[in-house]
Amino acid sequence: MTARIAAFVALHAIVCFAIPAFSQADSLGPKDTFAAAKLSPKEMREIISGVEKSAYDTPDSWGNELRAKRVELGDSPGVVLQGTNLLCGGTGNCQLFVFRKANDKWVSLFGGDQAPLAESFQLGPTVTQGIKDLTVVTNTSAVTRQRVSYEFDGKIYQPK
Repeated sequence: MTARIAAFVALHAIVCFAIPAFSQADSLGPKDTFAAAKLSPKEMREIISGVEKSAYDTPDSWGNELRAKRVELGDSPGVVLQGTNLLCGGTGNCQLFVFRKANDKWVSLFGGDQAPLAESFQLGPTVTQGIKDLTVVTNTSAVTRQRVSYEFDGKIYQPK
């Protein structure tokens, strides 16, 4: 009987702690557009220039391919972008780009490296060097997901 109680307590702890963490995961939807993010033409040019450096393909229209949402990264305002079609794989993962405002310019938090593929993402709750840590959830198969966490090294996100 003690083993059953211990198993129940362990399972209860997993469910109670895993579900809130997963419920905080975010993904961008059809309403998350450049217009909804209220990005100026100058901001859009800066961001798209950064996206072009780390995207694995080039769509006919970045405005149609990307979803965009303003976010608070901690010490800096930010923008998260996610591909919708061309920048997506067969398991539902799409490239995810994160930019922060630094010295009045939008800077990619992945530098020139290829942005990761993700089904969903979570910013925070932990903060490294003033910028929220990023966790991405990637479908690796129909039933398996992988989580990768990144922290800010002062210039870009690095895997933890």
